[in-house]
Amino acid sequence: MDMVEKQCIQALFTAKDYMELYRTQKPTIDLMLGIEEQWEFEDFLEEEDSLEEAPFWLYYSVIQGELLEIGGYEEDVTEKVAAFLQKKLPKAEFQSIAAYLQDLYVDIDERDNLEEKIELCNQCLAGAGYSIQVEHDDTYCTWDYFLSVQHTRT
Repeated sequence: MDMVEKQCIQALFTAKDYMELYRTQKPTIDLMLGIEEQWEFEDFLEEEDSLEEAPFWLYYSVIQGELLEIGGYEEDVTEKVAAFLQKKLPKAEFQSIAAYLQDLYVDIDERDNLEEKIELCNQCLAGAGYSIQVEHDDTYCTWDYFLSVQHTRT
Protein backbone atom coordinates (compact mmCIF):
# COMPACT_ATOMS: atom_id res chain seq x y z
CA MET A 1 0.00 0.00 0.00
CA ASP A 2 1.43 3.35 -1.05
CA MET A 3 1.97 5.39 2.14
CA VAL A 4 1.39 8.74 0.42
CA GLU A 5 -1.91 7.52 -1.00
CA LYS A 6 -2.89 6.09 2.38
CA GLN A 7 -2.13 9.43 4.07
CA CYS A 8 -4.19 11.30 1.48
CA ILE A 9 -7.11 8.94 2.04
CA GLN A 10 -6.76 9.33 5.81
CA ALA A 11 -6.82 13.12 5.43
CA LEU A 12 -10.04 12.90 3.38
CA PHE A 13 -11.68 10.77 6.08
CA THR A 14 -10.52 13.22 8.76
CA ALA A 15 -11.91 16.15 6.78
CA LYS A 16 -15.08 14.16 6.02
CA ASP A 17 -14.58 15.06 2.37
CA TYR A 18 -16.43 12.01 1.09
CA MET A 19 -17.06 13.36 -2.42
CA GLU A 20 -13.33 13.86 -3.01
CA LEU A 21 -12.73 10.42 -1.54
CA TYR A 22 -15.24 9.03 -4.03
CA ARG A 23 -13.55 10.84 -6.90
CA THR A 24 -10.12 9.46 -5.98
CA GLN A 25 -11.19 6.00 -4.77
CA LYS A 26 -14.24 5.25 -6.93
CA PRO A 27 -13.50 1.52 -7.53
CA THR A 28 -13.14 0.90 -3.80
CA ILE A 29 -16.30 2.74 -2.81
CA ASP A 30 -18.31 1.26 -5.69
CA LEU A 31 -17.30 -2.24 -4.58
CA MET A 32 -17.98 -1.51 -0.91
CA LEU A 33 -21.44 -0.04 -1.49
CA GLY A 34 -22.44 -2.13 -4.50
CA ILE A 35 -22.92 0.96 -6.67
CA GLU A 36 -21.70 2.04 -10.10
CA GLU A 37 -22.45 5.74 -10.50
CA GLN A 38 -21.65 8.97 -8.66
CA TRP A 39 -25.34 9.84 -8.28
CA GLU A 40 -25.78 6.60 -6.29
CA PHE A 41 -23.02 7.69 -3.93
CA GLU A 42 -24.61 11.13 -3.60
CA ASP A 43 -27.91 9.42 -2.67
CA PHE A 44 -26.04 7.28 -0.15
CA LEU A 45 -24.48 10.36 1.48
CA GLU A 46 -27.86 12.10 1.69
CA GLU A 47 -29.21 9.07 3.52
CA GLU A 48 -26.20 8.14 5.68
CA ASP A 49 -24.27 11.42 6.00
CA SER A 50 -20.92 9.64 6.48
CA LEU A 51 -18.76 6.77 5.34
CA GLU A 52 -17.28 4.21 7.72
CA GLU A 53 -13.51 4.01 7.52
CA ALA A 54 -12.85 0.45 8.76
CA PRO A 55 -14.72 -1.35 5.96
CA PHE A 56 -13.23 1.07 3.42
CA TRP A 57 -9.73 -0.26 4.15
CA LEU A 58 -10.87 -3.86 3.65
CA TYR A 59 -12.30 -3.08 0.21
CA TYR A 60 -9.29 -0.90 -0.60
CA SER A 61 -7.08 -3.93 0.07
CA VAL A 62 -9.28 -6.00 -2.26
CA ILE A 63 -8.78 -3.45 -5.05
CA GLN A 64 -5.01 -3.51 -4.34
CA GLY A 65 -4.99 -7.31 -4.67
CA GLU A 66 -4.02 -7.90 -1.05
CA LEU A 67 -7.35 -9.42 0.05
CA LEU A 68 -9.94 -11.63 -1.62
CA GLU A 69 -13.57 -10.60 -1.15
CA ILE A 70 -16.17 -13.36 -0.95
CA GLY A 71 -19.85 -12.47 -0.75
CA GLY A 72 -21.97 -14.20 1.86
CA TYR A 73 -24.12 -15.93 -0.77
CA GLU A 74 -21.58 -16.83 -3.47
CA GLU A 75 -22.08 -20.56 -2.93
CA ASP A 76 -19.25 -22.54 -4.60
CA VAL A 77 -16.08 -20.47 -4.13
CA THR A 78 -13.60 -23.31 -4.64
CA GLU A 79 -11.96 -21.96 -7.81
CA LYS A 80 -11.92 -18.35 -6.62
CA VAL A 81 -10.24 -19.17 -3.29
CA ALA A 82 -7.80 -21.66 -4.82
CA ALA A 83 -6.71 -19.17 -7.51
CA PHE A 84 -6.13 -16.45 -4.89
CA LEU A 85 -4.16 -18.71 -2.56
CA GLN A 86 -2.11 -20.13 -5.43
CA LYS A 87 -0.96 -16.58 -6.21
CA LYS A 88 -0.19 -15.73 -2.59
CA LEU A 89 1.54 -18.89 -1.36
CA PRO A 90 4.76 -20.56 -2.48
CA LYS A 91 4.11 -23.62 -4.66
CA ALA A 92 4.99 -26.22 -1.99
CA GLU A 93 2.75 -24.58 0.62
CA PHE A 94 -0.15 -24.30 -1.80
CA GLN A 95 0.20 -27.96 -2.76
CA SER A 96 0.18 -28.93 0.92
CA ILE A 97 -3.31 -27.44 1.37
CA ALA A 98 -4.82 -28.14 -2.07
CA ALA A 99 -6.81 -31.12 -0.79
CA TYR A 100 -8.61 -28.89 1.73
CA LEU A 101 -9.61 -26.42 -0.97
CA GLN A 102 -12.22 -28.74 -2.47
CA ASP A 103 -15.94 -28.00 -2.22
CA LEU A 104 -15.60 -24.60 -0.54
CA TYR A 105 -19.11 -23.29 -0.08
CA VAL A 106 -20.40 -19.98 1.23
CA ASP A 107 -24.06 -19.34 1.99
CA ILE A 108 -24.54 -17.70 5.37
CA ASP A 109 -28.20 -18.79 5.53
CA GLU A 110 -27.60 -22.47 4.86
CA ARG A 111 -24.21 -24.12 5.10
CA ASP A 112 -20.90 -22.42 5.09
CA ASN A 113 -17.64 -24.35 5.39
CA LEU A 114 -15.14 -21.62 4.49
CA GLU A 115 -13.79 -20.91 7.98
CA GLU A 116 -13.67 -24.60 8.86
CA LYS A 117 -11.65 -25.44 5.72
CA ILE A 118 -9.33 -22.45 6.20
CA GLU A 119 -8.61 -23.64 9.74
CA LEU A 120 -7.53 -27.02 8.33
CA CYS A 121 -5.30 -25.19 5.84
CA ASN A 122 -3.77 -23.15 8.64
CA GLN A 123 -2.91 -26.31 10.57
CA CYS A 124 -0.93 -27.51 7.52
CA LEU A 125 0.71 -24.13 6.97
CA ALA A 126 1.72 -23.49 10.59
CA GLY A 127 5.13 -25.15 10.27
CA ALA A 128 5.85 -23.34 7.01
CA GLY A 129 5.37 -19.87 8.47
CA TYR A 130 2.19 -18.91 6.62
CA SER A 131 -1.38 -18.41 7.72
CA ILE A 132 -4.62 -17.56 5.97
CA GLN A 133 -6.61 -14.85 7.72
CA VAL A 134 -10.39 -14.63 7.46
CA GLU A 135 -12.15 -11.37 8.28
CA HIS A 136 -15.77 -10.41 7.77
CA ASP A 137 -17.76 -7.25 7.45
CA ASP A 138 -21.45 -6.50 7.26
CA THR A 139 -21.41 -2.71 7.48
CA TYR A 140 -22.79 -2.04 4.00
CA CYS A 141 -23.75 -5.52 2.83
CA THR A 142 -25.33 -8.65 4.22
CA TRP A 143 -21.97 -10.33 4.87
CA ASP A 144 -18.61 -10.38 3.11
CA TYR A 145 -15.58 -12.50 3.90
CA PHE A 146 -12.06 -11.24 3.26
CA LEU A 147 -9.12 -13.62 2.90
CA SER A 148 -5.46 -12.71 3.16
CA VAL A 149 -2.21 -14.61 3.49
CA GLN A 150 0.23 -13.65 6.22
CA HIS A 151 3.87 -14.68 6.36
CA THR A 152 4.41 -15.40 10.04
CA ARG A 153 8.17 -16.03 9.96
CA THR A 154 10.80 -13.34 9.64
